[in-house]
Amino acid sequence: MIRLKFIYLAFLVLFFTSESIAEERAVELDEEFTEALLLRPLPDRKVLALFHFQSNLPPTRIYGHHHHLFPKTMYQLVHKFQIREMELSFTQGRWNYDRWGGYDPVSSSKAKPPGVELWAEFDVPQYQVDESWKNLTHALSGLFCASINFLEHSTTYFAPQWSFRSLSGKLRYGTLPREAVCTENLTPWLKLLPCRDKSGLSALMDRPSIYRGYYLSQRLHLTSDEFDVSRSNSGIMLEQTLTVVLQPSTLVAGVTFSDKLSQPSWSLSSLFGRNIYGKCSLSKSSNVYIQFEQNLVSELKKLSKQSEESDKEIIIHDDFLKNSIYEMWPSPKRVIKEIENVVKEGSILYEFPVDEYDESESLNLGLRWKIPVIWSCRQAPLHASRFLLGSGNERGAIAILLKSTGSSYGEKTCDNEKECWMRVEIFQSVPWYVKVYYHTLQIFVDGELQSTTDNIENIRVSPSEDKVSPGVMEMVLRLPCGVKTAALTLEFDKGFLHIDEYPPDANQGFDIPSAIVNFAGFQANLSFGDEYSKKIPILAKLQERYPVLSYTEVLLVPLTTPDFSMPYNVITITCTIFALYFGSLLNALRRRVGEEERLLKSNEMEMDLKLMTELEAMGFSKAQVTKALSSGNSSIQAAINWIIDHENDTSSEMPPFHQVPAIIPIEAVDTNHISEQVKMRAQALRKQAHQKKADEERKLEREQEKERIRAGKERLEAKRLSEEMDKKRFLAQRQLEKEEERRARERVRQKLQQDKMERRGMLGLSTEGSTPMNPATTSPQSLSVGRPAILLPAKPTAEREIMRECLRCLKHRNKEDTAQALRAFHTLLIYVTNVINNPDEGKFRKIRVSNAAFQDRVGKFEEGIKFLQLCGFEIVEGGKFLRLDQLKVRLNILKIAANELQNALTNPFFGLLST
Repeated sequence: MIRLKFIYLAFLVLFFTSESIAEERAVELDEEFTEALLLRPLPDRKVLALFHFQSNLPPTRIYGHHHHLFPKTMYQLVHKFQIREMELSFTQGRWNYDRWGGYDPVSSSKAKPPGVELWAEFDVPQYQVDESWKNLTHALSGLFCASINFLEHSTTYFAPQWSFRSLSGKLRYGTLPREAVCTENLTPWLKLLPCRDKSGLSALMDRPSIYRGYYLSQRLHLTSDEFDVSRSNSGIMLEQTLTVVLQPSTLVAGVTFSDKLSQPSWSLSSLFGRNIYGKCSLSKSSNVYIQFEQNLVSELKKLSKQSEESDKEIIIHDDFLKNSIYEMWPSPKRVIKEIENVVKEGSILYEFPVDEYDESESLNLGLRWKIPVIWSCRQAPLHASRFLLGSGNERGAIAILLKSTGSSYGEKTCDNEKECWMRVEIFQSVPWYVKVYYHTLQIFVDGELQSTTDNIENIRVSPSEDKVSPGVMEMVLRLPCGVKTAALTLEFDKGFLHIDEYPPDANQGFDIPSAIVNFAGFQANLSFGDEYSKKIPILAKLQERYPVLSYTEVLLVPLTTPDFSMPYNVITITCTIFALYFGSLLNALRRRVGEEERLLKSNEMEMDLKLMTELEAMGFSKAQVTKALSSGNSSIQAAINWIIDHENDTSSEMPPFHQVPAIIPIEAVDTNHISEQVKMRAQALRKQAHQKKADEERKLEREQEKERIRAGKERLEAKRLSEEMDKKRFLAQRQLEKEEERRARERVRQKLQQDKMERRGMLGLSTEGSTPMNPATTSPQSLSVGRPAILLPAKPTAEREIMRECLRCLKHRNKEDTAQALRAFHTLLIYVTNVINNPDEGKFRKIRVSNAAFQDRVGKFEEGIKFLQLCGFEIVEGGKFLRLDQLKVRLNILKIAANELQNALTNPFFGLLST
């Protein structure tokens, strides 16, 4: 009994202990959401932007079924289809491995093939894998508004064995190369985020800016251990990435390079058209990173040594803003350096926390290059490309070309000291209607045909089956380390499709999905070596080891296409014949001709007899009544009007015989029985009709007279306005001619004075009697004709020289801050260019002097106001505005001013020689 009590007490202790441990672990584990943005300048003047969002959900067996951050749809997908791992990507464009790199974590894990790519691994019995795959494609198709349900058929998906490192055999892979990517796919993707696109980093995703990029790939990666108790309790992790390559739209004012390969300056507002106004309130961390990759860091250090600066100036320190190569604003909060490994230099990441900014102070991160910097990204050991050989609609060949890039990183296999080998894995699938003959496989190394047994280490082939499954080839090549080029060729025949199997755009061709080339032994990752980087999800992902792989091009294969217009023509003509035949037959069977005619005649007889009786009772003759009714008048008023209008017509008494209705009775009506009241009524109707006709004629005459008077007034007014405009134009032209004549006389007078001074100098006489005139203080009044010739300036002061001297003074005054002077030049150029392009627009010829932007850039400089006055602007309204009168617009002077401003902006030595 004592032993039983002891066992019972021990059981209770273990039970409560395990329950308390489970509760503590449930408290420790909680949902987590993080967001990050990685920006990286690319060598071809573009910028890579990588948005990274990660949502973590603890295991259901510990945390429970209720959650508030993790998207409900993803949770339901995992549990309904028992997904162990899944990846879905929508891609527009193709990753440029030559210019954007092929040996880094971004290109190896985030760069995807064009269209839609989907692969998933299930935790279900083997016989349920295909059914789970079909149901999953339908669910994802409705969720992301795409044609993913086309992957449900066995001809569009397959089960790879080596390429995805899945040994369970429960993985399925499918692609849709022709699927178009648009905002309808991005909107559901954003709805999976806790803050959608309303706040945080996702608010930067301006649709026009993103879809204007050269490459766009939205990716969704899902991992789960909900159904595997033996695995670690990591729960469900949802990783969402958006990779986009953008071209900066504008350059920072005042910084231009002549070399087209020089890097442009950019900021968040120039890339996305928006700033960051704080983080998502539900995110645990929100950071923006700027990455300088390894080759760029090496190039920057070389430039630093050439300019005799210390290497530390390339990295951030207290005097960071005085860097002579580039400028970054605002100052980063933290600098994360990669540990030097095989390569000499490691990449650098600058961190900018977003939680320090809000609506009152936004984050507009920017990078400005002060000198041209040229570098290249790290490449994979071999560059892979794929193309078609042959022509015609019967047969062809697929070729995969591998060219060496000179990269020597990675692992190689050596059989002995002289032989060194490199392993390359190739994964390729083709549709069932492209019948590949795998026994025709040929391998060329450095242009020479090689034996397949010597260069193929392993191969797995699954031939296609008509309308059942596609063809799949997985191969491991064994190439020498010093190989320059390697090529593989496979011949194929083109099959025939049923007419129902052709897509609507069959003449465009049929797509062969991208092949995957994996370089075994080559892995891309970054190593930071500190505990902080392991806590940030995006930095932890960059430190994971990814196999270096490349996606080839999508091939377009033309197949034999039937004439789709012939069935359409046959259907159209057949339907037309049937419609005519059955329509005529039905009309003949259902029509009752006799009854319709009798009904019409009876209605006409009743109507005509009634009208004739009433008209004859009013005193009109039978001949007149008959003629009026036979003319188509169906009412009494219309018949009376017709009789009055044709009262003087001699032929109205005797209508034609064929127009007299057959129903008119032969007997004449006795006029002696017509009452006196009826005659008076008829007379009144005649008089009323005559009066109405006369009134209408008088009214028409009055309207015509009014219209003539109005037209005459309009012509006189138009003539007067035309004469006034001609007079104004003549006066303005005359004034301009007088002004030009005055300037011409002044130039001649100045030229004579200059010649006089030169002759005096040649004769050795003194030239002190004449002092050159200061162009800044010379006014037209001081150059009047009445002054003596000795007071005229000795040197011609043309408008170009005055403007140039004005700009030199402005730059010399701000020689300590050249950026401020360049900004003033740029603003003046905008004013002048607007007037040149739109001389008739008043808003471009008027400047408010009190405007804050104008005062900050131009108004605070005396030379800026003087330059505008030289262009023709005048101070009006008590100094409130600078206005250029339309009649005083001189395009030649404005063009001279624009040329001088452009020279001041582009010439780095402008104003340096002036004192």
